[in-house]
Amino acid sequence: MHQDPVFFSFIIPTYNRANFIGKTIDSLLKQQYNNYEIIVVDDGSTDNTEDVIKKYAAPNFTYIKKQNAERAATRNFGASIAKGEYVNFFDSDDLAYPNHLTEAINVINKNQYPEWFHLSFELSTPEGKIIQQMENNIAPTLNPKMYTGNILSCNGVFIRRDIALKNKFNEDRQLSASEDYELWCRLAARFPLYYSNTITSVVIDHDMRSMNKINGEPLLKRLNLLVDYLGDDKETVQYFGKNFNKIQMHAYSYIAVSLADQRKFKFISFQYLLKAFKRSTTIVTKKTFYATVKNLLLKW
Repeated sequence: MHQDPVFFSFIIPTYNRANFIGKTIDSLLKQQYNNYEIIVVDDGSTDNTEDVIKKYAAPNFTYIKKQNAERAATRNFGASIAKGEYVNFFDSDDLAYPNHLTEAINVINKNQYPEWFHLSFELSTPEGKIIQQMENNIAPTLNPKMYTGNILSCNGVFIRRDIALKNKFNEDRQLSASEDYELWCRLAARFPLYYSNTITSVVIDHDMRSMNKINGEPLLKRLNLLVDYLGDDKETVQYFGKNFNKIQMHAYSYIAVSLADQRKFKFISFQYLLKAFKRSTTIVTKKTFYATVKNLLLKW
């Protein structure tokens, strides 16, 4: 049984988020539990991020600016210099609530120092309107849900540092924006994913988020790489078994629905809708299937 107070490392990868990151750091500094460090790894920002960071100089605060290499490499670098027993990769445009680490301690004590775990979160507009809350899980672990898509928030994922150092984010730049789900699937194939339904952070859904900007050819490349990398990991394929087809189905379905309303990609969208159907006929029960068909037929 782990006896000493747990020390946490917040690792914040950032790139040109000067308008957001101050609020993120301020929210982390308001934790009810105060045994932690904050590591901001600046991925080559060209805005005034460094000027914003200067006021946070403190013994438990580290700011490092490095050459741009995308978020996976930035997170891996942060983990390599972290001192915490657990690392938490917190996005530089989101907010933590004061109970974030307190609830983490509860999960750690309940599950005897687990390899990793997840705390629930909510999705909000920049104006503070709550769009969705992720707090309705009932199974002992989240592992059975992982093939349905990326249900986790980076902000809610805590990984024991020894596990994070052995299981790193894939640094292929073309995978960026799916590098987190690729790692979550690999970890789920190896360790139970414990969780809490208590909401401890909020994801701000603004227009500049990378997930809202990647489309067209980069999206095609990214999600095909996701399927390929996971398919190359024998433990992941073996763990998910028949459900690995559903991971592929969700990836192909996301491609189809994302491209269906763009004239030059309509044929490709249709092709991926068929690929998704071939991987799992359960796609016909999903809203994305009908949204894709609607956009293919109506949006020209």
